[in-house]
Amino acid sequence: MLKSKYLNPIIIFIFYCIFIIILSIALSIYIPDLNLSYFIPLSDIGIEIGLLFIVILPLSSILGVLIGGYVFAPIFLFAHNRIFGSKVEYGIYNKDFKGFKFFSEGLFSALMAINLSLLLTTRWIISLSVGTDSDSYVNDLTTFLALLMLTIGIASLIFSSTWFLMDSGILYSNLKRAEDSNKPAEIRSVGRMYGQVLKGYAGVSVILSYIEFMELFIPQLANDLSLTLFIMLLIVFVPFPLVIIVPIIPAFILLDRLKEHRIRYIRKKASKLGITSNAEVNFELKN
Repeated sequence: MLKSKYLNPIIIFIFYCIFIIILSIALSIYIPDLNLSYFIPLSDIGIEIGLLFIVILPLSSILGVLIGGYVFAPIFLFAHNRIFGSKVEYGIYNKDFKGFKFFSEGLFSALMAINLSLLLTTRWIISLSVGTDSDSYVNDLTTFLALLMLTIGIASLIFSSTWFLMDSGILYSNLKRAEDSNKPAEIRSVGRMYGQVLKGYAGVSVILSYIEFMELFIPQLANDLSLTLFIMLLIVFVPFPLVIIVPIIPAFILLDRLKEHRIRYIRKKASKLGITSNAEVNFELKN
């Protein structure tokens, strides 16, 4: 039976798929001779776009979150313990949160994926992607899109390690050391600490870079394409950071379904590092 907390995200994903299918058909009709990338071994840009946005991006993000969570999250925890373990104490905070939120974390993953794609859209990568090093806005744009099938997986991999750690409830604190020094007492989440560092690479600067990137192409697309196709592409490109959240939805649903298993998995890894104590967090204000 479909759980109600997944209903809205699934509806969003269905409408997204319908729109991409319509866009793919339009691209096949209006620009049948254009190839998206040699990275996808097809010769029809419409089919390539449909395959990319409906199949490849969701699968890439699923693979990324699984590898990031089950492989890299324990590595991040081990690194934190080796670097800070002698200065802090660890504990496990049990919090039963049954809600399903994907937008905020998905936005940071989308922004990082866009950032990586922008950085990798170089002359050498473009020549590999489209088979030529000619200076064409079409080549830049298609390479940027094709790179998303790799970068969305990398972004999901990086951020999922923080989600695994946050959901496991592993906290660290310098309370005892702070009692004998002038340093402020802190209680922090291991996963949140890594997340705050990573979000520095997926912030407002990425949006500004993306706007600057698209300003080069939108006027030319307006000149080269039919009005209908141009409007459809604007619907995708203008809110693109929000659009890229949608193909990550299946990965978020899978993570939520695996929540109990992955919490046990991370806590088992934590126990091997001696992190077994339960943590109680209280914040009281007294007059």
